[in-house]
Amino acid sequence: MDGVDGSISDGVLVLGATNRPGTLDSALLRPGRFDKVIFVPNPDREGRESILDAQCQSWGKSGALHNINTAYLSSDDITGMMTGAEIVGACREAGMLAIRESMQTEGQSMPIVLQKHLEISLRAVKPLLSDAFVLSEYTHFEDEHSK
Repeated sequence: MDGVDGSISDGVLVLGATNRPGTLDSALLRPGRFDKVIFVPNPDREGRESILDAQCQSWGKSGALHNINTAYLSSDDITGMMTGAEIVGACREAGMLAIRESMQTEGQSMPIVLQKHLEISLRAVKPLLSDAFVLSEYTHFEDEHSK
């Protein structure tokens, strides 16, 4: 990052992202390096539903999708504290559940992802961080490094 003066005319923008700002190397945090801290919260219900919709669309193209209610699945009691990556991982696991089930069912050649597969996989996810914890970590980080 040395040699980049930070002006708009140099055409260089360096952006970093982390879930754990407190573990960053102090060399990255010296003045003139990463000067701005922006907290991006976990997706809200609408965002979680959009992520679920996008994941389910890929199954629908292959005919492997059957009556998924993403509005219900995106509810706070199922996906409330999940990150987008956690939702995507749960969707992949739902696909694996459908594959395992189809392998055990005679005569079924194409795995079909059902609502129950998604519910099982989403309920199995234990969000790593709560919003309150992440927000307090970022606030502490910003207080220390934004002077």
